[in-house]
Amino acid sequence: MFKIMFSVIICYFNATLAILANGLLISLILRKSPRSMGNYKYLMLIFSTFGILFAIIDVTNQPMLHFHDGAYIIFSRNVLGLPRNFSFCYIALNCSCYGMIMLLLVYHFVYRYLAVCKPHRLELFSYPYFNILILIFLIVSAEWWISGVYAAGEDPEVEDHIKLTMAENYGLSRLDYTYASSLFYRTNPITGEEYVSVRDFLFVASLAVQILRRELIRSSRELQHISQRTLEMQRQLFRSLVAQTLFPAFLMFMPAGILLCFPILKTNMGPIEVIFIPLITTQPFMDAIIPMYFIKAYRMAILNFFGYMKGRTTLVSSLNDDKSGTSRISPMSPHGCPTEAGVVEREGWLVPVELL
Repeated sequence: MFKIMFSVIICYFNATLAILANGLLISLILRKSPRSMGNYKYLMLIFSTFGILFAIIDVTNQPMLHFHDGAYIIFSRNVLGLPRNFSFCYIALNCSCYGMIMLLLVYHFVYRYLAVCKPHRLELFSYPYFNILILIFLIVSAEWWISGVYAAGEDPEVEDHIKLTMAENYGLSRLDYTYASSLFYRTNPITGEEYVSVRDFLFVASLAVQILRRELIRSSRELQHISQRTLEMQRQLFRSLVAQTLFPAFLMFMPAGILLCFPILKTNMGPIEVIFIPLITTQPFMDAIIPMYFIKAYRMAILNFFGYMKGRTTLVSSLNDDKSGTSRISPMSPHGCPTEAGVVEREGWLVPVELL
């Protein structure tokens, strides 16, 4: 079907871009980072490594999104052929990557805020205090994963609710896919009355990390005035950080907000639902592109590489032109024009190198 084909193609495309971009960024961090960057480069290395990991998890899951009558379903066709019970855990890991990105963005902001405003507190990002940050990251990531497995995992009532719409829209039966889902309105089997599912709303509450977005923007505005008096390196990192908090508004928070609001309002999206997961999965690629643009050392390294390649292409083209005219010896211009690549001057004549 078109929806499945479109999602698979975009999934491979986004994953390829994310792996290539983050791989390039890791190379630049290791080889081109100025000393003034300090320990921040290690935080960037962690972020880039996670971007590659996220891309691998996403492309092996190939998640898709579907809305139906008060429920959203993030499902995978289990392309790895994992055992069914394990496949539910794996797609929940895909969902928890969203929370991991959020927390890593918070770490980035905290580091830059301390570097500019309270540099004496930067010891929090050095050994042994950094182990505490790693522990917090693991605990929060585990909370997201556990929430996905137990609050949004396999559920007979959810399966009965979605089996017809999955068959109609994607041609999939119950055993063809695994899913993470929230059904916000359930039916009492005894009375037949509909009630609000508190458990599913609690799972939504775990997504409230999005509130940090507002705090990041507010603090960034306060920090901008201070950062103008810092070193150029700090300004570059600050601009990079601001961009890394702005882009998720369109690539992560807006799609996630729609993902939650539409089923709560019992509204279906129709064919347009297919674009939301691809929007979210562009984030690892954008997170790699942003520092490569804003950090001058990285930007110049890339421009110099392409300039070098262009120079080599021009030189090869010039040599090929000279080879095509090896039987011709040109006199030197009376105005003393510079010698061209591939030829040398001999007694006022320009002679191709291969004739010497």
